[in-house]
Amino acid sequence: MTLLELQKLYRRHHLIEAVIEPSVELEGWVVEFRHYQGGFVSLTDATGLEQRYNDVDSASEQAMKVGFHQVRIADNF
Repeated sequence: MTLLELQKLYRRHHLIEAVIEPSVELEGWVVEFRHYQGGFVSLTDATGLEQRYNDVDSASEQAMKVGFHQVRIADNF
């Protein structure tokens, strides 16, 4: 989902947690959000491609733009 779509879900209280984790496919970090009905939704671009960031700080900034004040970092390394 795009940043704007995620912001709408956040304002409706449909997102309950922001999680940053290592990308499975390439180096970097991805941002996912836990939905209140279960499961996760990823931050993507307009074409649906999952966004990757070079560092945790850049990924955290995106989660903050959605509206979260706290972000969980899942380090799977």
